[in-house]
Parts: sequence; structure tokens; C-alpha cells
Amino acid sequence: MIIAIAGQKGGSGKSTLAIHLAAEWSHAGHRVLIVDADPQGTSLTWSEVADENGTAHPTTVAVGESLRATVPELARAYDLTVVDCPGRMRSKRQLGALLCADLVVLPCGPSTPDVWALAESIDLVVEVQSLRPQLEGLIVLNRLSRTGESRAVADALGTLPLPLARQRIGQRVAFSEALAAGRGVTVNAPRSAAARELRGLAREIRARVAAGQDTGAMIHAA
Repeated sequence: MIIAIAGQKGGSGKSTLAIHLAAEWSHAGHRVLIVDADPQGTSLTWSEVADENGTAHPTTVAVGESLRATVPELARAYDLTVVDCPGRMRSKRQLGALLCADLVVLPCGPSTPDVWALAESIDLVVEVQSLRPQLEGLIVLNRLSRTGESRAVADALGTLPLPLARQRIGQRVAFSEALAAGRGVTVNAPRSAAARELRGLAREIRARVAAGQDTGAMIHAA
């Protein structure tokens, strides 16, 4: 199962979500690989911090322009592979991730400009879906605050051609504190609201991908 965390806008929380989702699935006993395709190398740096602190963490590798050819082969040895994509949506790396993923997750921040920035990402996902109908897409409202603008953004996202995740992720310091410790938030602060939200999103994503794979198998069998 390959899950790409993608999107056009920097600061939407792609790497943070990729790391914490992968860490939660690994903590649950799954074999998890993080593919760091972002030149900023946030996921790779996090794994190095985890190593320094002696903390168990998912296997993490950096992959560049050869992502489309490399990731499916790497993924064979794991239950879940999470691809932390770069910020430019139409880069070779991000397109390669969409061409081999089972699901692409598009985090969206809580402001109107975040929704505007999401448009190109959605267009590319829909374009790839015309070639690979099995590719699932999911928008995640991320870094949510309790403002009227955030509520309006959630309403706007519900009108877009890709589904909006039921689980929303708040703007919570527990996420950054866990990263600094080289841990996932569900391990570093297991009773926090951040951990509760992250677990909910992890369950929702796995259920969605599993349902998509079952549907694809039925169509193939027919």
C-alpha cells in the first residue's frame, strides 16, 4: 500500500502528517517505509533525530527523480509506504508518486488562500485518475483553528471533486514537540488531542485504501 502526501503549497503540513502517520502505523505493528522525496529532507532529518535518541521508527530513505521506478520495488517489503512529496505539484517526483500510489492525501490549511492553492493539486490528481482510475484522493483539513474562516474553508473543501476526510487535524504544539524528540505524536503524547486526531485520520486512511483495493479486485475479477 503506497500513500503519497502531496500538495502545491508550502506550509500545509505535508511532512508533519507523513511522519506522524507513518510513526503511528509503525507503532501499531505494521512494516512501514517513509520515502523522503522532498529536497528539504524533513522526514530524513526526523529519522536521524530518532536514531540519536534511540527511538524506534519507520525505515526512512531518500529518493529523487527515479521515484516512479524505485518506490514500487521498495514497497514490496513493507505493509505501508508513505511518500513525503516536494512542494511543487508538477515536479517529476510528485508526478511519479501519483503514478504509483494507491492514495494521495492533500493537506489543506485553514485559510482561503490555502483552498486556492489546492486547485492545481486537485487538477493534477484528477488528470492522473483518468490514466489510473484506481488512484484514490483525499483532502485533509490540517492545522485547523477555531475561527470562522476555518469553518468556511471546511465548507468550501466539501464542494471540491475529491472527498474531504471526516477527521480534521488541529494546529497543536504536540506535533512539533514530538518531531523534535524524534517520535510520533501518538507515542510522545498519547493522551493528547493531537494523538487522538492523528489516530482517527490513520484509521480513516487505511479503511479508505482497503475499500479501494477491494473494489479494484472485484473489477479485475469480473
